[in-house]
Amino acid sequence: MRSILILPVLMVLAQMVPDVAFADTAAKAAAPAKEPSGLTDQAAEERKYQACMQQAAAAPKAALRQAMAWEKADGGDAARHCVAASYMGLKQYDDAAMELERIAQTMPQVKAPIMAQLFGQAAQAWMQMGKTDRALADINQGLKLNKNSVDLLVFRAVINGNRENYFDALDDLNAAYDLTSDRAAILVLRATAYRKLEQPDLAKDNVEMALKADPSDPDALLERGTQRAQAGDRDGARQDWLKAIEVAPDSPAAEDARADLADLDVKAN
Repeated sequence: MRSILILPVLMVLAQMVPDVAFADTAAKAAAPAKEPSGLTDQAAEERKYQACMQQAAAAPKAALRQAMAWEKADGGDAARHCVAASYMGLKQYDDAAMELERIAQTMPQVKAPIMAQLFGQAAQAWMQMGKTDRALADINQGLKLNKNSVDLLVFRAVINGNRENYFDALDDLNAAYDLTSDRAAILVLRATAYRKLEQPDLAKDNVEMALKADPSDPDALLERGTQRAQAGDRDGARQDWLKAIEVAPDSPAAEDARADLADLDVKAN
């Protein structure tokens, strides 16, 4: 049986999105705010950061050399973040996680929201290694810094759900639901958790709300198909799983739907 909760797309495990906040930090260190020339230097540092992060995704080995040299030249947090992104690209996830933790731990408290993001990224790296305890510790640290981070609340719910701590997962999902208007993924995750807790009415209510918002959501279709199969509605399940494959053939939901359809056919024979 598939894991209860799948990391949603809002948590991108294999990539790190450039954030000008890190470039801004480096720029200010390299060019104290004086006259317009300082602004020019800051803009140059931001462009350098963006280019480094793009290279970390396309050619991480070269990016790592460049980022390390930049860090030695007082590149600051921007350079260090690019170092971490390069480690991610090289699949050196432990190095990436520890670098991200170090950046977060040395930032001033005034940058708490950015620190929380960094701890979340470190948690993503630990998850790539299957080290959920380390990931959970970083998520908890991030939530201490930013208790209203929807991403971190959902991330912690995913981990708790996969550990079968469904009530803890629901606590975080409910908190996240109240903090955002982008609720489709949260509704699907809640539906899965309620199904695991053998609360079919609540599971159905949540997945139907998700599909009302987006009738072509492959994860919601997958979940509703599972609910229908468990209720004995084989035709309804088949319909949902086929649609999940149709709307997103290369998605993880489609992969699970194909497996579920094969299992459904085996049971029919």
